[in-house]
Amino acid sequence: MVYMSEPQVQRTRVDAPAMPQVYDHFVRSQEHLLRQTESNPLPTTIPPPSAGLAGASGKRHVISFIGLPYRGKPFLAERLCRYLSFFHGTKCRMFDIARPEWKDDAVLWDALKVFLEEEDCSATTQVMMALDEIECDQHQVFRKNVDSGRIAILYSHDEVSTHSQMWSGSSKEHRWAMQTHLEKLSMHSRLLVIEVIVNDAGLVRRFIRNRDCTNCGAASTEGEGEREGGSQESVCSTNGDAEALITAAEAKVKEYTRVYVTIQDDGSEDELAYVKLYNYGHRVVTNRIRGFLFMRIVQYISHIHPEPHQLYLSRHGQSTYNAVRKIGGNPGLTEDGERYALWLGAWVPDHICTEGPGQPHRACRLWTSSMKRTIDTARHIPHPLLELGDGQLWQQMSLRVYRNLDEIFAGEYEGMTYEEIERTSGDEAILRKKDKLGYRYPRGESYFDLIARLEPLMHELESYKEPLLIVSHQATLRMVYAYLMGIDRTEAPKLDIPLHTVIKIQYDGFGRQGQTVTEERNPGPLVSAADGQRKL
Repeated sequence: MVYMSEPQVQRTRVDAPAMPQVYDHFVRSQEHLLRQTESNPLPTTIPPPSAGLAGASGKRHVISFIGLPYRGKPFLAERLCRYLSFFHGTKCRMFDIARPEWKDDAVLWDALKVFLEEEDCSATTQVMMALDEIECDQHQVFRKNVDSGRIAILYSHDEVSTHSQMWSGSSKEHRWAMQTHLEKLSMHSRLLVIEVIVNDAGLVRRFIRNRDCTNCGAASTEGEGEREGGSQESVCSTNGDAEALITAAEAKVKEYTRVYVTIQDDGSEDELAYVKLYNYGHRVVTNRIRGFLFMRIVQYISHIHPEPHQLYLSRHGQSTYNAVRKIGGNPGLTEDGERYALWLGAWVPDHICTEGPGQPHRACRLWTSSMKRTIDTARHIPHPLLELGDGQLWQQMSLRVYRNLDEIFAGEYEGMTYEEIERTSGDEAILRKKDKLGYRYPRGESYFDLIARLEPLMHELESYKEPLLIVSHQATLRMVYAYLMGIDRTEAPKLDIPLHTVIKIQYDGFGRQGQTVTEERNPGPLVSAADGQRKL
């Protein structure tokens, strides 16, 4: 989102700290609505366009991931940070306390204070507020309530080396000290401790291979640890013995269990807000989880899992509106679009429903929007009945239709070309260019509205282990792709999702490094260059 601030205001000196007389930060495309007019000399503020801008996460938060080594805490921390930033507009910063610069508790505490107490009205206040008559102590409360939130996420990729640090949260005393420190901040910050408990030996071994066996065919690291701290030397690179490495790692875990103190259920830590996450959502225990943001965090991490899986994204085939460069509407497919639908129906069984030539079919899922062009694109995909290994039956590629996946609604400009919009509504075209993410079509939607309606589907998507094909629209898939690939949401409206292309996102189950993107293009004519949707 692009923000502007004008004019520069004077600060008034009072007994309490100085405060601005007027905050006038707002979404650029709504600037004209905030100005006084003859008919409206006292304009109201503009409601934020999505829950992520409504101040629901306005408090400062510190989230600490704790637990035994090789449980995937950096992986969870990175995914949670991405989710909160993308869907809730929070400013997140991750702190790997095993990094050299954070080894000193006092240094880390200073960094946390700077991050959590910094005033950031320009990035969080979405409306123009006149504060001339508000007392300074009231201003502090007001500022907290309109802030879109700051969240510091703490974790360690080397728990053994950081055990003695207060911010490791590895004992009752450390967790109590963390909470006590945060209560001293001028802008009170809430602490949430998430303990990751994995007693599945096979999964623990996978995390060991993923983090340490970089030269034994596994992924590079357990989440953010290596990406932030530099390449770790792999034991496998010197002796090629992965089993010896695993044995050594398991011995290290056993040694760490002698000093690590799990969150106590005897009442001694009942004042602590915490989550105990067993085996990635198989069981979840919560304590003092109150408020919108904490509930969303618990819901989200309950869905995340480290199992390898694939996601496939495709726009619908060329529609009759694409052919004449119109936006919106509910048209059907052209001949080229129908040709792509037939190609997709033949391609899916051999490339999604099986892991390779000659391999048995596996359970897969299919989502489309509620619009005719996506349903028509997916209608040739077969839906055989599979018998799974446990004796259950599975309807292959059973169609699930979601209105959440519909194209962005252009309101009064549905069925128009961009040339027509620029000719008849030049001011609106300029406003949209100023702020493509925040601009809302007259009586239509903005990309923020799109983000809000996609959030519940992304929770559902995160819980799946089966391959999933999503057939949707350019604006919608821009946001889905950006979220999945860790692209900032301000960049998402600039992405190009071409027609007649399948995009594959491969997760290895351990984070962003495991994602690869390939494209499978329909061998027929490519029509995406003139589909009329580039500016949507």
